[in-house]
Amino acid sequence: MKNLFTFLLLVFFSFGSLSLNLAQSEFDPPYTDDPFILFANPGPANNGGSPNWGIFFNLIASPTHYVTLSQMTTASTAAASATFSVDFYSRAGNALGGPVGSGPGSSPAGWTNHGNFPVTQGPVGSGVSLLFSIPAITINPGDTLGVAMVFLGVGPRYFGTGTPPYGTYSNTGLTLVTGDARTVPFTPSGSFFTSRELVGEIHYDAVVPVELVSFSASVSLNDVELTWATATEINNQGFYIERKSAASEWANVGFVDGNGTSTETRFYSFTDKNVSQGIHSYRLKQVDFDGTFRYYELSSEVEVGTPQVYSLSQNYPNPFNPATKINWQIKNDGLVTIKVFDQLGTEVATLVNEEKPAGAYEIEFNASSLASGVYYYRITSGSFVDTKKMILMK
Repeated sequence: MKNLFTFLLLVFFSFGSLSLNLAQSEFDPPYTDDPFILFANPGPANNGGSPNWGIFFNLIASPTHYVTLSQMTTASTAAASATFSVDFYSRAGNALGGPVGSGPGSSPAGWTNHGNFPVTQGPVGSGVSLLFSIPAITINPGDTLGVAMVFLGVGPRYFGTGTPPYGTYSNTGLTLVTGDARTVPFTPSGSFFTSRELVGEIHYDAVVPVELVSFSASVSLNDVELTWATATEINNQGFYIERKSAASEWANVGFVDGNGTSTETRFYSFTDKNVSQGIHSYRLKQVDFDGTFRYYELSSEVEVGTPQVYSLSQNYPNPFNPATKINWQIKNDGLVTIKVFDQLGTEVATLVNEEKPAGAYEIEFNASSLASGVYYYRITSGSFVDTKKMILMK
């Protein structure tokens, strides 16, 4: 009997505590470790309007996340547990600003009507609603989505009077800027109020399309090697490599395939060969399979200098069949010739015969028309002459 009495006391106090917590949580955001719930002004709402009034706000995705809306709550003049509905509108870019006869909220131009959505009021009249569905709109990284909600059957309630700055609330992946209300949305009449902040919360999903954790460059003669790594990838088709110099705008110089969707660290590299002397900038244009893209720019510029010596490198591969590559560099502008000879000294190919600016170069020699054997290649530039041997094995 004693144990039963103790149990009943525990149940009584537990339910009493639960009831107290429910009452307190009507306007106070509950504790949550969900990073994708953004709490607006916690209220309680201290201002309100009539049916067909609207509240306007901006949702801004972080530069590193795609954000998809799912659900929200809002304050209204409805009685406890009553039902009403809202018309949901959106536009690309800013939704805020007045006066009443101008600004985004004074005209339907640029707005998309997503339809009517049912809402149920919470347990407190003129308080906050239960969660209700909103259009699953995706906001690209760094973009702003303007939102308008027009209340039907009841009036909206807000927090704020007067004209202080807009309220700004941020969470993982998303920022809310709120503070506008209009008595007659999308017409140049009625009244316009600032500092009427949304009271409620916004639920969303946020994903990092490609989380780049490093991006660096190194220079070897006239080649620039770029290396980068990702921690996560979602829908990643690949990377376009773009280069810019003082004399040119951004231009594509290559492409590297991505790994689609991955939660493992992935490493990438690309070598931009025979880059002209000077200072260059590099960036990655990461592209999803749906065509969405984002830029990642190298934090510092890359300088490709002038070679200090003349040189002719050994071909690679060697032996080869049927093609090989030859690297060479000159420290002064001038006429350059590179010729290939057989063992008898007969010229079999001329690879280069033109004026070249100082720099490092690479050329491919295809010997598919020649027989197997030993060949020699010789460079001449000014007083510099050098000859190396190579072996063709078919």
